[in-house]
Amino acid sequence: MVAEALQYVSNHLDTIMTGLTMAVVGISVYEARDGFFLFNGDFRGKYGALLIFVGTLFGASLITPMVGNLWEQALPHIPPGQLLGTILVLGMLGVNKAAEWNFFDIKSLPIYGLGVVLIANPELIHTVA
Repeated sequence: MVAEALQYVSNHLDTIMTGLTMAVVGISVYEARDGFFLFNGDFRGKYGALLIFVGTLFGASLITPMVGNLWEQALPHIPPGQLLGTILVLGMLGVNKAAEWNFFDIKSLPIYGLGVVLIANPELIHTVA
């Protein structure tokens, strides 16, 4: 079961990383909550929000293939430790942004730190494994 999951991740890593990248980019474009839509620091009405939302979808559909192509070309040259570090940093940024949590709280800093250490020293992953 674990081997199949790891094989799946390995086979689709460029798609996974593209999705993670687009998620982090996407949640930084606008903020929508119950009763408000915030874009570029300003509250927007329903019609403005609709235009922004559709424009964002269109823009994302244009850049997603380019992001995917970049990941497809880059992944063979990225050591597993750096990749894990990148996933940790992007993932924590995405979670904090999506949930509107503090980016630099005591629970986030160790994850960022571990991610940065792995990005800078990818061979450390082999000492743990």
